[in-house]
Amino acid sequence: MKSEALQVVSLDFRSAPLELIGALHLETSERLQKVTTWKKELELDGLVYLSTCNRVEFIFSDLTYFCTGRLHRLLQSFELEPDQLSQIASSVKRFRGDDAMTHLLRVACGLDSMVLGEREVITQLREAFDFSTKHKLAGDQLRVAGRILVETAKRIFTATSIGSKPVSVNSLGWQYMTQWNLSSEAPVLMIGAGQTNRNVGRFMFDAGLRNVTVLNRTPHAAEVLAKDYGWKWGSMDDLTDQLMQGPQAIVICTGSSTPILDADQARALPDGAIRILDLGLPCDTSRAFRMRAETDVVDLDVLQTQIDANLSVRQAAVSACETHIEEALAQYQERLKQRQMEIAMKALPSTISAIRETALGEVFAQDLSKLDDDTRELIERIMTYMEKKYVSVPMKLAREAILDQLRQS
Repeated sequence: MKSEALQVVSLDFRSAPLELIGALHLETSERLQKVTTWKKELELDGLVYLSTCNRVEFIFSDLTYFCTGRLHRLLQSFELEPDQLSQIASSVKRFRGDDAMTHLLRVACGLDSMVLGEREVITQLREAFDFSTKHKLAGDQLRVAGRILVETAKRIFTATSIGSKPVSVNSLGWQYMTQWNLSSEAPVLMIGAGQTNRNVGRFMFDAGLRNVTVLNRTPHAAEVLAKDYGWKWGSMDDLTDQLMQGPQAIVICTGSSTPILDADQARALPDGAIRILDLGLPCDTSRAFRMRAETDVVDLDVLQTQIDANLSVRQAAVSACETHIEEALAQYQERLKQRQMEIAMKALPSTISAIRETALGEVFAQDLSKLDDDTRELIERIMTYMEKKYVSVPMKLAREAILDQLRQS
């Protein structure tokens, strides 16, 4: 089992647009059949397929170099247009041996993510390795690699600050909301039902906020978001009425090119304090709205300052992550040698057991038949004891000898 057998073909957000990466995505229902077919037709020892919103990784073990011809056979299975095939083939990055493992370790701990230090990728990577292992598609080398990747990523996220500070507007926006100390029944108005508000909505629901109303230009989208959490919903025609009811907080993020909340909406609000989380780009709250008394607005400008500060903390942790990666690479190579030794020694116990059975059942069978029951039982106990020792002691000595030999090779 050699480290150069590990190979990776990678396409990510830095080398290709997201829609091109999406062309290599597999639906869950077709994944098993596709990956099984690739392994067989491309004659690979093991294969793991990882697909996220901004990267695709084909991870395989094979001592034969993954040439351009095999790459094209792989890509053609996605039924790409000729220009897509050409663009992807010229955009993929290939890694082999230690470079491949280093690449995967960087991916696992978020060093190569669109957002530095994001944690979701390790879950996606673990699930991809588990899938191939479960369906007997991974093979020994990839199973060893997968364990090292998960162990290292967990250690890095625990021992360093690479993921300690939130750098997404969703997480930081929610952190500001937690400082508002809203009760579970506090009336909250959510304007917009896009992905950003869905992400913040998940935080709100988990925190126990129940009196939430979702408004959206397309009422169906508001209904879908609200029904997930048992909230109320409506259209933007209901905005003035909802404001007149006096929400304690508003979460707003729309695709509008002009502010949704302006002076007219400010006048619709009852007197009193109100807090706004405005995640729109451009802002969904006008200057006139913000001039309303007791109005506190947290927008992307405020969050960006915190994002930059948190990113600097993560950047400072990169060198520590690199140290962990170097250690993990050495550990991976040692694990490969150990597994190679285990495979080499696999036949020893059965071989010794067969010798014992031959001795008792054939070679000395006639002699044993002349002995009384107690004596035969004693001899069998002695043979059983010797068998165990002849397995354990030589296994230990052989393991040390083989490992020494592998380290020197």
